[in-house]
Amino acid sequence: MERNTNTLYAVRFIAALVVVLFHYSPPGVRTDLTPVIKNGNEAVNIFFFISGFVLTVSNARFLGNAQSVFPKKEFYIKRIARIYPLYLLAILILLFFHYGIQAIDGPSVKYKILFEMLGVQQWLYVGSFNYPGWSISCEIMFYLLFPFIAQRMRRNSNVFTWFVWFYYLVTVAATYLLYPWYKADLPFITRRLVDAIYMNPLLLISVFMFGMLAGECFNKKSIPFFNRSRNSLIAAIVAGVVILLAKYYAPHSSALLKGGLLAPVYFVFIMAITSFKTKHTKFITSRPIIFLGDISYAMYIMQYPLYVFYIRYIQPVATPTALVNYIVALICFASLTHLFVEKPLRKVITSLYRPRPELAER
Repeated sequence: MERNTNTLYAVRFIAALVVVLFHYSPPGVRTDLTPVIKNGNEAVNIFFFISGFVLTVSNARFLGNAQSVFPKKEFYIKRIARIYPLYLLAILILLFFHYGIQAIDGPSVKYKILFEMLGVQQWLYVGSFNYPGWSISCEIMFYLLFPFIAQRMRRNSNVFTWFVWFYYLVTVAATYLLYPWYKADLPFITRRLVDAIYMNPLLLISVFMFGMLAGECFNKKSIPFFNRSRNSLIAAIVAGVVILLAKYYAPHSSALLKGGLLAPVYFVFIMAITSFKTKHTKFITSRPIIFLGDISYAMYIMQYPLYVFYIRYIQPVATPTALVNYIVALICFASLTHLFVEKPLRKVITSLYRPRPELAER
């Protein structure tokens, strides 16, 4: 199986675009795009899956026993450098708009903003001031737990695999059973309790851990089925069709999909596309596509900050043309923030840490 993780860039961009289309498509366009964007928020799960996959692949030395100690400090600094600059910038832009131009949230913002900036809001309640930020809050918990989960995986990968399957079934069932309560008219205390549990990162981490399983299989090349290009192509097509059909035929805002029901399908899909030979993926791994994948995080986290300014000062996103214009503007804005905020600040933050020579050599 050839190592070809560059195919993930295209997936990241497409997933980010689907989320944007899901959020902002006007009614007429929404009907035409229903097969693609129905249950569009579920596309966030593939970000969770890819995160687990990429972190496992990038820590192959530790998981393969070539490195005795997990470099937690270096890992956490790199994760902070990766997500916090744009995450905080998006919040600051929205705070400026909310307090300086037009209120876009309730008076409770001033009480929640500290939790938002720390990225722990989804641990405590549902929703975010910058509403795409809910998934980043989940990712932050996943990152905090990753070194400890990786240690368990290295200790006994078979036991870990069974645990992931068990936890997956439990969390999917729990999310499904909680959904009617989440939508019900409940007394205040019960409402807050259900909100704190429903879509809590602990109920979504099974998707992330499924990504870790895929990363482990990728590292070890332990699934011979994906050694043949034809098998990988068939698996990718079948998995892609299953994903689209599940999104289309599941009820709107399906709790099962939100809870990570498709994680095993993502496993097949990601294993398949990362085993394609490089010569067969020249287009989807070309520099323009990789750049779009690089800016996918900026697109995702900046979609709402740009949107509030766009509809106030440029035009409402009420027609197909306006939607295309907004998406072009978002890609341009994401490109600028990626190049002039995300990358420079990532470099500055990571430069604060230098691994000990003896640790780097292990």
